[in-house]
Amino acid sequence: GQLDPAIRREVEEELGANLLDEFRHAEAPAGEPAPPAESAPGRAPRSALWVTLAALPLLAVVVYLSVGEPDAAELAGASEVLRLDPEQDRVALERWRDRLADRVARNPEDGQSWYLLGVARLQLGRFAPAAEAFASASARVGNDPSIDIYWLQARYLADGGTLDPETGAIAARVLESRPNHPLVLEMYAIDAFRAGDYRQAVGFLNRALGNDLSPAQAEALLAGLAQARSRMTPLSPTVKVAVQAEGPAPAEATVFVIARPPGGGMPYAVVRRPARLLPLDVTLDDTVSMSPARPLSGAEAFEVVVRLSRSGTAAPAPGDWEWRSDVLRTGELGSAAQLDAELRPPAAGS
Repeated sequence: GQLDPAIRREVEEELGANLLDEFRHAEAPAGEPAPPAESAPGRAPRSALWVTLAALPLLAVVVYLSVGEPDAAELAGASEVLRLDPEQDRVALERWRDRLADRVARNPEDGQSWYLLGVARLQLGRFAPAAEAFASASARVGNDPSIDIYWLQARYLADGGTLDPETGAIAARVLESRPNHPLVLEMYAIDAFRAGDYRQAVGFLNRALGNDLSPAQAEALLAGLAQARSRMTPLSPTVKVAVQAEGPAPAEATVFVIARPPGGGMPYAVVRRPARLLPLDVTLDDTVSMSPARPLSGAEAFEVVVRLSRSGTAAPAPGDWEWRSDVLRTGELGSAAQLDAELRPPAAGS
C-alpha cells in the first residue's frame, strides 16, 4: 500500500506479463502429445525470473526505504545491487544475498532486510527460501500488499505452480484489497484450468482482462481464454460479438459489452475490456453473468449494448460511443449467435 499509482501499475504489469504462458503449453488431453515447450526443464522458473527481474528492483527499493533503516552500512547500495542481472551479474547478486543473510542472522527483527533477502533469492530462482524470507518480513512488518504479492509468487513457484491452502490464503488476502488483481486472477485461472474446470477459468480470465494490462500480459490472457473456451462445454445461449471502432478510440477509454433486458435495466452479463485492445471479440454467456442467481440463460429476451466509455464506468455518459443490437430471444437463438458491432463517435452536441 506504499506505492504511488504509477509505480504500482508498472510493477503489476511486469509481474503478470508471462505468468499465463502455461496456457500456451498446457498439458495435452489424454492420447495427445504434449507440446515440446511444456516439457522443457525449468521453463516456468525462467519465465517468472524474467518477470521478476524487470519489476522487483524498483518495488524493493520503495518498500525498503519506507519501512526500514536504509542507512545500515551493510545494506548500502541496495538499489544498485537489486538491479543486477542474475545471469550476467550472478556473482555480485549472490554476494548481496549473502550480506543480507548475514544481516538477518545478526538482526532477526529487521523486517526490511528479510524482505530484500526474499527479493534477492527470488531473482536467483531460490523460490522456497525466498518464500521463507517473505514470511519473516510479513511477520515483522505486518500485512503489506507489496510483500504479499512477492510472497505469493515465491510460494506459487516453489510449489510448482499450484495453490495450496496457505498460498491460497495469501491470494485471497490480496483480492480483499484488489478484487480484480490480475496476477491473482491469473493464478486462480491456471489452477482451475489444470483441474479441468474450464468454465471457472474462463470467468477468472474475463475478470483479469478487464484491467488495463500491458500488451504482453493481455496477449497471454487472451491466449489462455481461447484455450479454456475451446475445452469448455458450450453454453446456451452464447452470443459472440465482434467489436470494432470507426476511427481511433480515445486512449484511456473502456469498452463494455452488455447483455440486458430490452430497453434497459439490470444487466444479465457484462464484459469489460480496455479500448486499446480494439478490435476485439467477446463472448457473452453464463460465464460472464453478473450474478449466478440471474444468469443470461434465464432471460427470455435481451439486447446487446456495446459502449465505449470515456469515464471507465458502464453507466452511459455524454461523449460515449454506443452500439445496440436488435432484441434477441433466447429460444430462437441457435448454438451461437454472431453480432458485428461498429462503434462510432457521437454526433456533435450529443
